[in-house]
Amino acid sequence: MKIHTSLIIAVLLGLLFVGCSKHVTGPNQVLIDYLGNPVAPPANMDAAYTKEGLTSAMQEAAQAANITLTTVAVDDSEFPFLVGVVSANKGDVEKLKEQIRKMTAYNYAGGIGSDTRMVMNLVPYSAFPTDASQRIQHRMMLREAILSDKINRNH
Repeated sequence: MKIHTSLIIAVLLGLLFVGCSKHVTGPNQVLIDYLGNPVAPPANMDAAYTKEGLTSAMQEAAQAANITLTTVAVDDSEFPFLVGVVSANKGDVEKLKEQIRKMTAYNYAGGIGSDTRMVMNLVPYSAFPTDASQRIQHRMMLREAILSDKINRNH
């Protein structure tokens, strides 16, 4: 499954690196059209959803869970920003998720990971720009997979 996911990511990344969709033709155009363009952060974005806000929240949640995070990475390339964490011990991610669920500014709705790694979106869907919500959903799984691969390669 990991090889399959990595292959899909590589193909889609290649398509994204092409630039804009006007340079893509044939069957790949369907993927580009589905993904759409990145979503810019809203001008009035809550500070909790910034790179600094997410990083701080993960550190606070880890402290409350009495665990150590060896990595906190934030993908701030587009909205919503995604956060990826690596914990020191197996089972720590579950403890971290328990603490995140207690944080009123965030909405933990799942992500991808393991018992020591997790990549997730914590921005509530209600904070998504209405006109971009579908595009955000289309792009989010791919972005989570890319960030997950990045933190996995670094550990």
